[in-house]
Amino acid sequence: MKQFIHIQSLLLFIVCFICLSTSCGHGGNDDFSGTDNGTKENQEKLISSVTNVEVKPTQIANQLFVSWQNPDIQNLFGVELSYQQKTGGTHSGKHAIQGTAGSKGYYTIQLPYYGTYEISVVAMDNYGYRSSAVTVTATPAETTIPFSWSSLADSCTYVLIEQFMNKDKGTFWSTPKDVSNASAYIYWQQAHAIDVVIYSYERIKDTNAQLAATYRTYFERWYVNHANNYHHNPSDETGFLNDFTDDMCWICLTLIHLSEATGDEKFAQTAKTVYDKYIITRAWTDDKGTGLPWNTTQNDRNACTNAPGCLLAAKLYQRYGSENYLSDAKKLYEYVLGNLYNIDGRVEEPPLTYTQGTFGEACRQLYHITQEDEYMDKAKQVVNYAATSNRCLRNGILRDEGTSMDQSIFKAVYIPYAVNLALDEASGSTGENLITFLKNNAETLRKHLNRTTYSAMYCSYWWGETWSSAGPASMGAQTSGASLMEGMTRLE
Repeated sequence: MKQFIHIQSLLLFIVCFICLSTSCGHGGNDDFSGTDNGTKENQEKLISSVTNVEVKPTQIANQLFVSWQNPDIQNLFGVELSYQQKTGGTHSGKHAIQGTAGSKGYYTIQLPYYGTYEISVVAMDNYGYRSSAVTVTATPAETTIPFSWSSLADSCTYVLIEQFMNKDKGTFWSTPKDVSNASAYIYWQQAHAIDVVIYSYERIKDTNAQLAATYRTYFERWYVNHANNYHHNPSDETGFLNDFTDDMCWICLTLIHLSEATGDEKFAQTAKTVYDKYIITRAWTDDKGTGLPWNTTQNDRNACTNAPGCLLAAKLYQRYGSENYLSDAKKLYEYVLGNLYNIDGRVEEPPLTYTQGTFGEACRQLYHITQEDEYMDKAKQVVNYAATSNRCLRNGILRDEGTSMDQSIFKAVYIPYAVNLALDEASGSTGENLITFLKNNAETLRKHLNRTTYSAMYCSYWWGETWSSAGPASMGAQTSGASLMEGMTRLE
């Protein structure tokens, strides 16, 4: 009996030994050899690195903005972003940031102290595999730059140029880097996008010669490439002829603005030629008066054609003094007034900011030419309609007028002309109310700009909400927002 118990105990000991050995050999809590081997594998197997790493100081003390392109790999987790102080101290830190394969990544680092830092970005996948580090050295601003509308205008205009301009041509895409591949017919919008850059140029040309020279290069390329005009007629020596009359009017107004800003007469001379040969020659007179058609195949004589046509004629008169231009401007003014204007100040139906602003500016220019109060009264009425009517507003600021490239850029047309009227009337109630209104819009947009995404800090269609990345950003919306900020610098 004792022998049986001894054999039984021996067998139990052997079984327990085998079980313990097996358990310990496959990840028991006291043995980390399996984890160590896995870490070694992860360190040896490199995944693709991030690319296009840029590190820039912001306007806040000891802050750096980092951007990069994630590798286009499966199972990407994101990146590990680390910093190491090289001068002024030895501080360091790390941040893990999730991301999407192939997408752009952004992060703002608030550093503990001023100094020069090495910023390293390492890609990581869901299995723990890592890439080689991409390292950039940068120094943040030592002190916070006080807020100014000029600094915010710089940022918004920079985003417009960096994300939406084809710098080789000086023209603009409808979406960032033309991701939608839908920019072939973006023509009249080119006038308002480059107008923002012209206003920026006028603001910085005496203080930043290098940037001003870069802007001049863009202006020349925009002109040489005919503002992306998709219509090419071998008989047209200007390159700006188009079937749509209003498109040519917008382009010509910007050409005149280019001459005013740069002193180069060729731009205004081209506008004069286009108007003389291709715009006013389309007008006809009937019992409704003299008006311009929308295009060559439709006889619609709408406000979006005749208001800028009136303004263009007035600007040409101011520049060249020929009485035919003043006569044209008055006739087109009368056509809008007699057929498209409503007694409450609404211009055409539905009321749109760009139409209100353009006819208001045409009236304002006619007042400066003639000194007749009728024109300034109309200017105040139609510009103020957009600033006061719920038809044009949402929660007291300019509404979202739509997401198409046409609609999203409407506010970029209204803003400069509203600023012009505000400056004219700055000492009176009209000017004071407009300045308050524009500032309210600008403060609202300012609150809804996501600075952590710079230089992809996009403006939304409605300034009361932050841009959502559900789809590609809009050049029209960015132009409208940047136009507002450039306008605020003119009011400062």
